[in-house]
Amino acid sequence: MNSQSLINEIQALSQAEFSYAFNSDFNELNRLDYGCSGVMMEAHVLFINIKNYTSILNTSRRLAARVHKIYQLSLDAVAKETKGHFSCLTPQSFLLIYPNESFDAGYAVDAALKTANLIGKEAHDTIEGLAHVSFSIGIDTGNILGCKVASDNGLDRILWVGTAIEKAKAISQVCLQPFYVGISGTVFQRLDEDHRFTTKRIIGFKKQVEIWSMVSYQFDNVKKHLYQTNILKSFEEDK
Repeated sequence: MNSQSLINEIQALSQAEFSYAFNSDFNELNRLDYGCSGVMMEAHVLFINIKNYTSILNTSRRLAARVHKIYQLSLDAVAKETKGHFSCLTPQSFLLIYPNESFDAGYAVDAALKTANLIGKEAHDTIEGLAHVSFSIGIDTGNILGCKVASDNGLDRILWVGTAIEKAKAISQVCLQPFYVGISGTVFQRLDEDHRFTTKRIIGFKKQVEIWSMVSYQFDNVKKHLYQTNILKSFEEDK
């Protein structure tokens, strides 16, 4: 492609009307056209972030590539198991998406807690090279827009944009181990009591304790609250 034809294509794209349709069916994403068309959905967004990836990369590029591949494989399996949608953003960040039409906030939180258990406890205890990997998961809910950035992209290569994604990213960056999962105030308000409390045995007695602890963070220069937890769940619990 010569420079003039590229300029012509960019000008045509900039003048085109960006059209999109509201749809929460991931199967319909295959029908997205290349260019100015997309799908809008209200969804719960899980932003998974490998927090010390740069440090890993500086230590060993092969280890960094291995860590990325392990996370990619694990999260893709989680998406299939939980009927969500998986998308790889960068070598150190990934998305799991659950449309609100089909899944409530509790379901998205369960998926995050199980994901944290899978890539945290189980993988780190059994797979060489993962012992010192630090990760976190941020969750928010809202409208997101998906569009293809190349004509041959598969579902996992769709570009997703939206404030919910940026907020989930910000939340993931605030959470520090041992707090693996953080949720926005909006998600917290939508949780039922089963997802706000758990039962623990303390000095021989069963006691109901809160799952989440509240902390403050800045998003778009505005002070907000998030709720974080180190409680994990296993996929075995559903079997």
